[in-house]
Amino acid sequence: MNTIETYGLVQNLKTTQSVNTSEKFPVRDLLNQYQEVIIKSLITSFGLDLLFVKDRHGGDVDTIHNVRAMQNGDSRFDGYANENNQRDYDAQRGYDKSTSAKYHSHKNYINRNREGAVQKDQGILDDAYTGKRFERNEKIDLDHVVSAKEIQGDAGRILAGSDGVDLANQSTNLKHTNRSVNRSKGAKTAKQFNDSLDQTRPDRQKRIQELSNKSVLDDREKKELNKLTQLESVDAKKMENAEKTARDHYDKQLERNYYTSTKFLNDTIKSSCKLGFKMGLRQALGVILTEVVLVVKAELPALVKSMKTSFDLKLFFNETAAIMKRAFKRVCQKYKDIIRGFKDGVLAGILSSLVTTLINIFVTSAKNIVKIIRESLSTVVEALKVLILNPENLPPGEVMKSVAVLISTGASVILGTVVMEAMRKIPALNIPVVGEVLTTFVGASVTGLMSISLIYYIENSKNVKKIMDWLNQAKSSLDSKIDDFKKINEDLLLYVTTLEKIDLDQFSKQVEMTQEIAHQMNAADSDIEINRILSEIVEKYKIHLSYDGTIDGLTDFMNNPTSTLQFKL
Repeated sequence: MNTIETYGLVQNLKTTQSVNTSEKFPVRDLLNQYQEVIIKSLITSFGLDLLFVKDRHGGDVDTIHNVRAMQNGDSRFDGYANENNQRDYDAQRGYDKSTSAKYHSHKNYINRNREGAVQKDQGILDDAYTGKRFERNEKIDLDHVVSAKEIQGDAGRILAGSDGVDLANQSTNLKHTNRSVNRSKGAKTAKQFNDSLDQTRPDRQKRIQELSNKSVLDDREKKELNKLTQLESVDAKKMENAEKTARDHYDKQLERNYYTSTKFLNDTIKSSCKLGFKMGLRQALGVILTEVVLVVKAELPALVKSMKTSFDLKLFFNETAAIMKRAFKRVCQKYKDIIRGFKDGVLAGILSSLVTTLINIFVTSAKNIVKIIRESLSTVVEALKVLILNPENLPPGEVMKSVAVLISTGASVILGTVVMEAMRKIPALNIPVVGEVLTTFVGASVTGLMSISLIYYIENSKNVKKIMDWLNQAKSSLDSKIDDFKKINEDLLLYVTTLEKIDLDQFSKQVEMTQEIAHQMNAADSDIEINRILSEIVEKYKIHLSYDGTIDGLTDFMNNPTSTLQFKL
């Protein structure tokens, strides 16, 4: 009987026994299996998954991508996975004048400002955002490409525990530009600033034209024209490229600092072990509850029927207690399945947590995706165990059939989860508690019914049977070599057993006797001497001859075609 996984429900959904094609009521058998799956779905809906595992949007470990999504207003999150990270963010995100002073008094900022002033006086400094060379008397600023305010309040930086002042004042994030451009840009990103320039361009160009047509401008108008001209000369592509270079460098440092930190490692290990333990308990309890429910379902109706005519409450309770004892006795007999379910659940939980965390480094995984990953990996663990370890020592065809059953169940899990997620989007089902239970039950039922249908097909399909028979007949060269080695091993064991039966003392005496006979025979120098030696040997060692010992007797013996020559000590 092959073990498979089904939708967050119960470990050990047994594959159905092959049904005889001549069975009179195959449909009724299928309906009975459907009924069993519904029971298991109810167990899942009213306890197991809701009791042990709570999937979070974005997983159970904070990542830079996720905390930034929360900062940008993604309401699907339930907050930080680690409350300490939330407290750090609340304490460090503020940006005021004293904080701004730290960013603009950094050693690198001051040095780069001085270098820029010297280069401008030498006539070799270009505006990073326009590409034009600065005039010697032009007023310039040193801009934080990714603004100091953004870096200070960046949830990703705070999560990584990195110093914002140092990060903001790296050479890749410091660029010289015209003062009017810098102060108009402020804390905006390149895209935000360029979008605002695009929106105001018609009015700006019109105003430039008006001021340019005037023959005389006062100081205020000259400053306005200079500012508008500088804004008009901004090269959006140069600004965006400068920001991309700065931001990529900044993000890589954050990722390196955070994803190699003990904080992230500890959170990942803690989350994986926690989910693994919960999945293990869920799977083990699933096996127990399923066995209990199936026994009670099978025996309780018969008890109720037998007491229809004369109901005895005491007898009813006694018999019910006896049924429960038999159920738990059956559970005790399934201890290996319970242990296996716990072990596989732990492994699947750890793997799913790690995979979910890895995915969330790059993109945010929704709750239903987290559930699909978790349940699918349970199936993958079981399938790999059957495919690689083959604990039941099944032939190739049966192995592939077991894997096909597991894959079918995994596909059913995905379908059930999609159905459940679709139902949650129906406004009429947004009822507290009831809506959650109903959607979970429907999703589990769809998964179960789909699983049983596919399993039933795999068990009874003639095409599947043909493939299995072909696989069972075909052996790989490695299998043949293994069989050869097994045969050699059996022969060696048999030979060793034979050797163990030899009397070593007797064998030693026989070796000495053989050596003595050989020595005497080698010393003989004629046929007469050889005959004499042989006669003495026969007499000394009392060798039984098949004839009387004479030449005539030997001649008669040899002439008889039915004679058998034997020498016995």
